[in-house]
Amino acid sequence: MFARICLSLLFASLVAVPALSQVEPGATGGATTTPDDTDMLTPPPVSGMPYASEAGADARSNYLSAGINVNAAYNDNVLPGANAKPISDESYWILPALSLNKSTGRESISLGYSPSFSFYQQTSSLDTVDHSASLVFSDRLTPHLSLSIQDYFVRTSNVFNESYPFSSGNLTGSTVAPVPALIVPYVEQMTDTANGTVSYQFGRDSMIGGGASYSTFSFPNPSAAAGLSNSDGEGGSAFFSRRFSDKQYFGLSYDYSRDVVADSPYAPYNTQLHTLLPFYSTFFTPKFSFSISAGIQHVSISQLTLAQGYSQWSAVGTTSVGWQGTRGSFALSYLHSVNSGEGFAETLTSDSVAASNDWKLAPTWTSSFSVSYVNSSPVTTRLGLTGYGYEGGNALTIGASLSHSMGDHLGAACGYDRLQENYPGIPFIANNPDSDRVYVTVTYSLRKSLGR
Repeated sequence: MFARICLSLLFASLVAVPALSQVEPGATGGATTTPDDTDMLTPPPVSGMPYASEAGADARSNYLSAGINVNAAYNDNVLPGANAKPISDESYWILPALSLNKSTGRESISLGYSPSFSFYQQTSSLDTVDHSASLVFSDRLTPHLSLSIQDYFVRTSNVFNESYPFSSGNLTGSTVAPVPALIVPYVEQMTDTANGTVSYQFGRDSMIGGGASYSTFSFPNPSAAAGLSNSDGEGGSAFFSRRFSDKQYFGLSYDYSRDVVADSPYAPYNTQLHTLLPFYSTFFTPKFSFSISAGIQHVSISQLTLAQGYSQWSAVGTTSVGWQGTRGSFALSYLHSVNSGEGFAETLTSDSVAASNDWKLAPTWTSSFSVSYVNSSPVTTRLGLTGYGYEGGNALTIGASLSHSMGDHLGAACGYDRLQENYPGIPFIANNPDSDRVYVTVTYSLRKSLGR
């Protein structure tokens, strides 16, 4: 498994300290920063790196930290789809966290691990222990050869525990969907996503590169997720980028991906995508960029009852902007594409948009806001198949929070999350799926500097 190999090798060879936080580490603004104007940046459509989710002044490096979050929340619907009327409840979470961030002039690494312990006042059947871990690594192997690797692992029974998609972070400029098409709040699920990219600058204004990716999405307790499916995906990519001025880049990328759903009504259900995508990126500064891509995508589907399979050509496009300043950060992403997996038993055409913003209101006060929306429809309706029952649908998420620092070690936050979904063809969440949640959090942390 690519994700496990990446984590094992990097943990063994790069650090001797266990570490990490639940929240995805701060990113590089969607591109690899460079020491001078002769070096090219890697454009967001092909870098695979998330846009920064911290203010520049807060994006510290070279430290080891440990902390604990204590959270109390009220949710007006903790059993979506299970009853004709919502069931509300209060919940309490304890989230220890370890994190390591270390950088030099040549390489940087962020590692994180956090378990979470959830307890519910009335519905004790939802009590659980979850885990999340993350890794973001980049290395300038030679003056012209760069490597980046990311891996995000989550095993959870409560997606509100995670920073994404209900708060800022993890938005990219690539053809990876900015938000999940389907969100299942209180069902045990496991995701693991890893990708690696290598870029080589072979001329002053020319760069080539490529990468590989692996992902898995599963429900460890299938009986609790009726109508939803497990999937595994893998892929590869290659790109050419040309700099036409100090701040403008044009290029062409090719991506291949394959997703296999092993437990659909027509398993195995295999989707292969070939994507050819010209792109344009402009860097106003190394931490402020705009990108747009538009191309074509070939979709091929094979499954048990199809004698000859199915294929089609379709349009694909994405645009994104990311900014990181000394007082805040902002990211916006839109994607139109075909995708599969992530709980669905079939292939989807989807439009996704997501935005996130962090802003330092005062030296000790920070606000965060995020919103995402995805609308999807099944490609498989064109196959003339019956039995799926999926008619398309949409999902909306909103997250807002206000945090206050009360010294070097103590902090507090309050926030609101809204989840609204409409998937009439999926029985598990067709009935009463929406929920609202308010929460307060107290955080205690310790930080040890590792030097510059």
